[in-house]
Amino acid sequence: MISRASSLRYFAALPLAGASVGRASAQRAVLRVGSVPADPFAEAYFAQEMGFFSKAGLDVEITSFSNGAGSATAIAGGALDIGISTVTMMANAALHGVPLVYIAGGALYDDRAPSAVLCVAKNSTIAAPKDFEGKAIAVGGIRDGTHLGAAAYLTKNGVDLTKVNFIEMPFPTMAAALKRGAVAGAIIAEPFVTASADDVRVFALAEGAVAPRFMAGGWFALQAWVDANRDVARRFTAVIYQTARWANANRARSGEILQKYSKIDQATLDHMTRSVFSESLTPAMIDPILQWASRLKFTDRLVSAKEMIDRP
Repeated sequence: MISRASSLRYFAALPLAGASVGRASAQRAVLRVGSVPADPFAEAYFAQEMGFFSKAGLDVEITSFSNGAGSATAIAGGALDIGISTVTMMANAALHGVPLVYIAGGALYDDRAPSAVLCVAKNSTIAAPKDFEGKAIAVGGIRDGTHLGAAAYLTKNGVDLTKVNFIEMPFPTMAAALKRGAVAGAIIAEPFVTASADDVRVFALAEGAVAPRFMAGGWFALQAWVDANRDVARRFTAVIYQTARWANANRARSGEILQKYSKIDQATLDHMTRSVFSESLTPAMIDPILQWASRLKFTDRLVSAKEMIDRP
């Protein structure tokens, strides 16, 4: 997994190749999109399979990545037009001089349907947040949304973060690490929470410490690309919100598409907590993350949501 820090160092050294993209035709347009074959990031696959992109005059080529940092690196290098990633990654990119902007909202964290939770082993003796002091917690990426959620939860509960060791680890390996005692806790995302139910138990809705509801990830592009391709960006955004409405209302069909790209089994799909997708994008949806990121020194300064949003 590419660390956020290494990705940002790479961003800073790259020319803004996306700035050279010409203005797209108002007719059919080829669009290169980076996505992740996991439920919170799967709208591009849903839209492709349902024909929404094609009906909007967009011939979309989807490249799959293991995380949002991969698509951000490709966008900064000019290999992609649009990607999806977390707010903390986007904020740090902005602070490192890479003008990435959100053009559409993606999946939401919602306490009523949490798709990532803090877990411990089934036989763990961890009984209170303070018990994590002196121990290790696995997160999807250092300074990403899962790390931020865990750190916010522990901070709210009086835990000294200097006494907690956060380890970056792929979600599929977290349950095994908990079971063998390599880590005391892990922020595990679906479908891996459901798939590992025999080995782990949910300890807390840690990400809810940031806010009960916020945007976990969104669709972004280089500002220069958006400026040069307003019509294409508008059509893409319209399709994403059409897809969000469809996916929120059609769990069975979206589940079939998710299975095709993520290869999860039917039993896991039937029991996992499915993502809720946003149908708009406002500063209020990302401000709580930015405020916590500044408070916890995940960013060098407080980044304004208005710096990160361009509604085409």
